[in-house]
Amino acid sequence: MSKTSSRSSRHPLARNACRPKAKQPFTVRKERYVLGGKIGDGAVGLVRKALRVRDRRTFAIKFLAPDPKYIEESVFDDVAARFKREGERGAKLEHDAIVRVIAYEENAGGSAFQSGAPTNPFLIMEYAPGKTVESFIRNLPDEQKGVFVLSREKLGIAVQLAQALEYLHARKLVHRDVKPANVFLGPRRSDGLRTAKLGDFGVVKWGDFHAALSTGALTATSQAGLGTLKYMSPEQAVRPKEVTVRSDIYSLGITLFELFTGQILLSPHHVFEVMNARLARGTTASRYLAMGYTILDQDASIAEMILDMHLRGAESRPSIRTVRGQLEWALERIG
Repeated sequence: MSKTSSRSSRHPLARNACRPKAKQPFTVRKERYVLGGKIGDGAVGLVRKALRVRDRRTFAIKFLAPDPKYIEESVFDDVAARFKREGERGAKLEHDAIVRVIAYEENAGGSAFQSGAPTNPFLIMEYAPGKTVESFIRNLPDEQKGVFVLSREKLGIAVQLAQALEYLHARKLVHRDVKPANVFLGPRRSDGLRTAKLGDFGVVKWGDFHAALSTGALTATSQAGLGTLKYMSPEQAVRPKEVTVRSDIYSLGITLFELFTGQILLSPHHVFEVMNARLARGTTASRYLAMGYTILDQDASIAEMILDMHLRGAESRPSIRTVRGQLEWALERIG
């Protein structure tokens, strides 16, 4: 264990200096809020509930509080600049399948809080209650596990996720943390499909952030907290500064593979097996069968596309427009 990961950081933004407490009042753009309970913590920040006093509506508040176990203190300021861009640009994004950023607050000296603490910058975000796609997959009936199934419900989720990424990619934004645990399911729409929203509680990498990390040491101590390794594209794991929108295609491919086969892959080694399947000789059905999955003939085109999304060469992967189009076609076919 490195010295950085075994001691508390003295940087003013560090995790050990950020102690949000339930029932603390704070104000953002003349709106009064009250802090609530814990939602979750990541490598970059702490996420809590927040109640807006005016209408009693629940939001999520994400404090910038880097964890030195995952991020070197020397790049905390770079991370802060990135976090600010995430908030300011995120507040301009509006899409039904994306968890919305409401506002970025600098919170200098704890100015947003009556008590003056915490002093970390934060984002106010839409709160996405309900279960995640990961939970949805784990709770599928046994007859849908180990079988490639394109149900209407699964395709509805997949289409919304592809639409969200197409919206981001059109703006040259790379999400960088696409995975089932980051997709939140809500109530059913008028067409009977479940709403699905891509969350950004993990890491969002904006397209112009490549040059911001002069040291390239964002994950110097560990990559565990910056996008789950199993879902990372090869280029993201090895050269994170060179990531493009095609990295999201790789992560989406694993997410769709797990969604349609009804099984969460246990490790990066199982993902490697999927990558190798694309290079194997034979039909789509025989490739899936070699991995232990059965597939119907009418689902072969989507199954083959998912294998293409795992190609090691980023430019060889299909575009998000192609992926979205194929998924929408499959959904229309099912009716």
